[in-house]
Amino acid sequence: MCAIAWSINRKRQYLGMESSQTCESLRRLDASVKLAPDTRKNYIFAVKHYCAFANKSPDEVVRHARSSTRRFEDSFIEFIQDKGRDSSPSTLAFHRDSLRRFLEVNRVAGVNWKHISEFLPRQKKSGQDRAPTADEVRRILDVASLRMKCLVLYLCSSGARIGSLAYLRWRDVEEVEVEGLKLARVTIYRGEQEEYATFVTPECYRYLLEYRGLRERLGEKLIDASFVFASDPNKRDFDPAKVRPIAVTTWKNMLRELLTQLDVRATIREGRHPGYEFKQAHGYRKFFKTRMEVAGVKPIITELLMGHGIGVASSYMKPSAEELLTEYAKGVPSLTILSRERDKTDLKGEMKNQLLLVAGFKPEEVEKMDLSKSSDEEFQKMVREKLLGVMANNGSRQKVIPTGEVERYISQGWEYVATLPDDRAVLKLPI
Repeated sequence: MCAIAWSINRKRQYLGMESSQTCESLRRLDASVKLAPDTRKNYIFAVKHYCAFANKSPDEVVRHARSSTRRFEDSFIEFIQDKGRDSSPSTLAFHRDSLRRFLEVNRVAGVNWKHISEFLPRQKKSGQDRAPTADEVRRILDVASLRMKCLVLYLCSSGARIGSLAYLRWRDVEEVEVEGLKLARVTIYRGEQEEYATFVTPECYRYLLEYRGLRERLGEKLIDASFVFASDPNKRDFDPAKVRPIAVTTWKNMLRELLTQLDVRATIREGRHPGYEFKQAHGYRKFFKTRMEVAGVKPIITELLMGHGIGVASSYMKPSAEELLTEYAKGVPSLTILSRERDKTDLKGEMKNQLLLVAGFKPEEVEKMDLSKSSDEEFQKMVREKLLGVMANNGSRQKVIPTGEVERYISQGWEYVATLPDDRAVLKLPI
């Protein structure tokens, strides 16, 4: 069989040395795929994989398929059956789609792809996996190195695909501020057709800056064009002059090792290709989507922040950078995992609720209020007007005074009620 006879050296030659720049048929494929850069590479890799199996160059595969589509079909079916021993059904389907596109852009017609598809194994039902919980992510972060902490927090708080790591540079991470929080706007796939913007939480941004500081202290000269994620600075043989980006496959392997070490996800499907409760990388993207929905962020904004297409709505839905940031800020408490931002925000919200109740609002009224849309000034005005209304209705038995005068009024028999946000206090006369 071709696969058995194929030498390791020749296989490496086709998987490594052939490129879309030196091979005309691959160049056409590369130019035709209008998708993310990492996806284009996957298409080319899939074609090379079959070329290695068939012991032919990409151009030879094109000529072979033109001369006899039947022989190509038989060869590709043999490839599917051989690779099926250690590949998932979705991987085999991607190889089929890649070869189909490769031959079509090189004007090879007549291949019976329906016949080929009959030899593909049945794919599992999609959607069985879930997003990891905040507690599960926290367990992962508790044992992760600084670099891996940054990676997990980046994936969780940005909703970006792990493939974006291969293109992310420091110029793509820009500090922004909203509601007193310092976070970062991240440009994904800068310069590509798929370019879009998302954000990372203050928690993630702080860890990224800490990671950058570590690399700089070890002698690395970081500039705007430097990669955000690169070689491990904790290694003994770390050479700041030879820092390089890490392949996406390597990142996935490191995430898998971390999950295996902690044993935080159960197996939901046994067999040759086991399934897990949540994916090693894509699970964090689901985490982002889930937490943003829970936080009440507009679904269409979440889709934009994840780089998803929104169909014809994209021609009309053009939110500004400020509008995207304001909407993202609603999800920050839900996306925050380790630091105290989440607790501070929750505590601030609880204090506001208590003030509203003290001012005279009914619990059901408070429950219906969306305080995230109100500034501190608007909230203070609302409390002040409510208090004035209550005082008018009860014969002015309450009084609002500067906090510095509280002690004097209490000595006169007044009772303390609450402190307002603008350094004033509410007192009342005893009944």
